[in-house]
Amino acid sequence: MDVVDVEFQASLTGMLIEALATSRATSMDASTLYLVLIQAHPNLATERSKEGLLMDIAMVLEAGRTRCGMFEKVDGSGERSRHKALENRWFYVPERDEDLERASLIGAIMPRQKRNETKKYKQYYYRPLDKMSRWDPEDAP
Repeated sequence: MDVVDVEFQASLTGMLIEALATSRATSMDASTLYLVLIQAHPNLATERSKEGLLMDIAMVLEAGRTRCGMFEKVDGSGERSRHKALENRWFYVPERDEDLERASLIGAIMPRQKRNETKKYKQYYYRPLDKMSRWDPEDAP
């Protein structure tokens, strides 16, 4: 990894923390984070491809989770559509950030803490049942 990548990853970490901390949503998936970053920093769209930036976002989030736990994820175990799985949702934990000054500043401006119950994936929608007859064969008149 060269110096440019290390510097870019450090700045991307700060951008991700800012996006997660200032958002109304308590957690976001990588695709939503990409859209927020492009809106806040339009120069990213010209510097890197969408696929490359999505890979960088996923890599930085996972590195922050394994290194010190400043990013945590809610596993998406359902399906968004027939053939596409739900993305993992990520949130920022200022108490575990290595940069204590940044953590205290971001912790002060964050709208709220992540509740323990929202750190778990819940499926709220279930696929409808297949078409069935109104009566079981044994109950038919």
